[in-house]
Amino acid sequence: MTQPLHPQGTLRARFERVGTGELFRRLGIGARSCDLGDEGLYLAEELVSADAGWLGTSEQPEALAILVLALMIAQRQGSTCLPLDHKGDRKGPLRTLITDIARVAKLELDATRVMKTIANLTGTPRFNSVIGVGDARVPLIVEYDAVYTERSRWLEQRVATRLAERLQQRTVDPRAAEVLADLVARPGARPLSDEQARAVGLALGGGFTVVTGGPGTGKTVVAAAIVRGLARLGIQHVALAAHTGKAANRLTEVIGEQLAAIQDPSEIDRALAAAPPAAQTLHRLLGYGGHRFAHHAKSPLPAGAVLIDEASMIDLELMDALLDALPASSPLILVGDAHQLPAIDAGQILADLAEPGVAPRVAVLHTSYRMNLEDAAGRAVYELARAIHDDDLGKLSDRATPRTASTLVFRGAEWVDPSKAKRPHDVTLAVAETTWHHFGGPTALRAADHIFRFVDGVIDPAHTAELEALWALLQRGRLLTVTRALPTGSVALNAHLHDLALDRLSVAGRPEFVPGEPVMVTANDYHRGLFNGDQGIIVRADEGLDRHHFRAVFRIAGRLRPFAIEALRDRLELSWALTVHKSQGSELDAIALILPHEDLPLVTRELLYTGVTRARTGVAICGSKAVLTTGAKRGALRHSKLGARLRSLLGT
Repeated sequence: MTQPLHPQGTLRARFERVGTGELFRRLGIGARSCDLGDEGLYLAEELVSADAGWLGTSEQPEALAILVLALMIAQRQGSTCLPLDHKGDRKGPLRTLITDIARVAKLELDATRVMKTIANLTGTPRFNSVIGVGDARVPLIVEYDAVYTERSRWLEQRVATRLAERLQQRTVDPRAAEVLADLVARPGARPLSDEQARAVGLALGGGFTVVTGGPGTGKTVVAAAIVRGLARLGIQHVALAAHTGKAANRLTEVIGEQLAAIQDPSEIDRALAAAPPAAQTLHRLLGYGGHRFAHHAKSPLPAGAVLIDEASMIDLELMDALLDALPASSPLILVGDAHQLPAIDAGQILADLAEPGVAPRVAVLHTSYRMNLEDAAGRAVYELARAIHDDDLGKLSDRATPRTASTLVFRGAEWVDPSKAKRPHDVTLAVAETTWHHFGGPTALRAADHIFRFVDGVIDPAHTAELEALWALLQRGRLLTVTRALPTGSVALNAHLHDLALDRLSVAGRPEFVPGEPVMVTANDYHRGLFNGDQGIIVRADEGLDRHHFRAVFRIAGRLRPFAIEALRDRLELSWALTVHKSQGSELDAIALILPHEDLPLVTRELLYTGVTRARTGVAICGSKAVLTTGAKRGALRHSKLGARLRSLLGT
């Protein structure tokens, strides 16, 4: 259950004196509901406290606190800034967000009055205020009719300047056309389509290129062809990276598969196939450690070119670090889906660059190969995703078959509406349990009774097939959630399914993890080669000591390897359910998407689209029609002025 926050110190005392302490307690509930934790509320406290000397009536501190929370929610959804709606737009993003905050926090708030007060606070910032303009070194900056944190504004301007320098490079390698023709004539596992070939050709032209496309459009296949082409152009070291270890491993696997499948390889292809290039996380590429990067302007990356996959997940700060470390002469290729959720931290680099008229070298892939449109189930998933993207759900029952929790089959598009039940959350738990059963929860627990033998960290060949079968079973599907918190969030649902697992096993006490459960790494561990988002399985493992222990098994460089749970405990959690953000980059047979019982600002078109497109053949949505259709109409608050800054710098 969501507990109210109790701000401490100056702000609490001040507002208790003016009789509005309840406002901030309720704002705390709203902050938690939007997965902000305590930070947003406490930042509001610090800023209002710092401005105590110039703030006037109680309306001004209230409006400033609400503005800070609105900005934090916008940044939580990938924005670098929040438009101020000074021109009276009753449907502008700031007013909409203030209304949403009030609704979630169950506040009776006069949005018009709050908007007017915010306009007064930000219209002409006062001396010694926490709000300033331009290059002022104060916490909040007003520029381009939007409010920023000071650091976000500084980073956005810095990234825009560096990108403009790259975009102004007009050099094109004259050999690019000849190389592209050779790549088309020597395909990998699948021939390049015309639009894929065009994307490869753009990237081989040098400079800075963006390749964007929806799920299953062959972006990684294009990346493999680009690597082959750059090698033909004499670029010796192409650095491959992605935001997460999972995405980096997938990029490595696909490129290896493509190289191995070439029927008539050139000498360069043979050399690449003999030693396939390995991708790594972007943090590792840049040498992150001790809260700083080893590579920067004075210690540049030793790379002839850099290709980044899943680039929609790159935030503003990471992009700044990459541009700082990459030599100006080294081509940069960003590959990703501009319509997916933005980075968890502030910034939406790929979406900004994919806007018409911003970057001159953008290739868009349209044809999807993930969902088999010849199959009715795959076509239903594709059409639901397209309807969400186009805000064209219409009659939901025409898009997704109405079901009860017990009748879900996880084929095509299905819909369970818990709002019609007397106890909606019981329906949500029933959907979670049905999903757990369908995707092998009980079977995995039974299979995990087996003791898997490992020798020097390598699975005994006699046990390989059974462990691989268990791995494949638990990779078929997942529960996806909007938030970590709330009864419908990943933490609560994982706890519920863990209780089901404990009820089926004879284990002493109540361990955090039991054999047969899927787990996920929540922070990078470079020493062990594990990265944020990597998923594994808990098993009983015998490592040659004639006794078994519970171990977390992960796939490292293609091999399943065991790790002591104790060594990972502070960065390991269950993953029967995971947030849509954490699911990015995953490909699953089917998913169940669990929506909150009440509408939240976090339920957006991009989030729904990203969740649905993780599945190949089945999507089950558990949520009210009102929450789903309202979310499909709500574009994520992906506000940024990077495109405007680039147009200004480039004169376009």
